[in-house]
Amino acid sequence: MKRVILTIFTILLFGFTSNAQGYLGYVIKTVNFRTEANTNCTVIATLQQGTALFVISKDKNNGFYQVLDIETNKEGFVSANFIKLDKILPRNEQGIFTSTGTTSTEKPVAKIYNNTSKTLTLKLNDKIHYFSPQERKTLTLSSGSYSYRASAPGVIPDYGTELIASNHEYKWSFYISTTSN
Repeated sequence: MKRVILTIFTILLFGFTSNAQGYLGYVIKTVNFRTEANTNCTVIATLQQGTALFVISKDKNNGFYQVLDIETNKEGFVSANFIKLDKILPRNEQGIFTSTGTTSTEKPVAKIYNNTSKTLTLKLNDKIHYFSPQERKTLTLSSGSYSYRASAPGVIPDYGTELIASNHEYKWSFYISTTSN
């Protein structure tokens, strides 16, 4: 069986770890996929048994896991009672950005290229950036540490931590590869 995984073209010069650990999980019984960690909120969709999820953390919020539906690339909450955790998905300890030199301004910049036919979602801390297929963007950032998650529909997300330095320019190219299990 083939599965799609996210592979990163470049590596980071600086890398740090965090305590958050992601998991691959599966829905064990038809369940509502919700916008918040409670049963009084909006239902995004009904997930069928066997739906693959990226469980952002084993930490429960009101009995719910915060998850990413791998097929749709939508983030929400599912009751932890209806998810079987399958395996730990390793953090990318190498990161995604490569420093390409210094900038003339104090603010660091990241030049990002979505080299796929899918919409890329890049979450840097709590800010979400979307990239259309084959789109190139330059993001102006602040220096500091960033937790990141890169995902696209049908792709197992890549996640980790980046250290972004002042006066630096970075680049990253997002692409997808398939592997056999």
